[in-house]
Amino acid sequence: MSDSGIAIASNGISGRTGATAVLNAAEPPDAVVCANDLTALGTARAAGLRVPDRVAITGYDGIEAASLVSTALTIVLNPAREMGRSAVQLLLDRLEGGDSGPAREIVLAHRPVPCESA
Repeated sequence: MSDSGIAIASNGISGRTGATAVLNAAEPPDAVVCANDLTALGTARAAGLRVPDRVAITGYDGIEAASLVSTALTIVLNPAREMGRSAVQLLLDRLEGGDSGPAREIVLAHRPVPCESA
């Protein structure tokens, strides 16, 4: 952000204030990738009716509210159920003594759901 001349402090600033500052910068971004759907919904609201004409916005979760706004939010579905299953299986393997080695990495597929916001 410092390259764009926008200074945003991490304490005491709301997401809406930050999104508004970024979107109203002299050289605003073409797209905003948000860490979750609620942040993306707030960013879309801060952008006003300019989504996707002015800025593309994506979220990450797949909450139902993302499809209920006037411009349906483009999202990446979070495989929460599979993450939970994998975590429980790893824990059971450890508890049963079947896996006493170093931590393992499990990679799960994420699925983009393109909609109107990008």
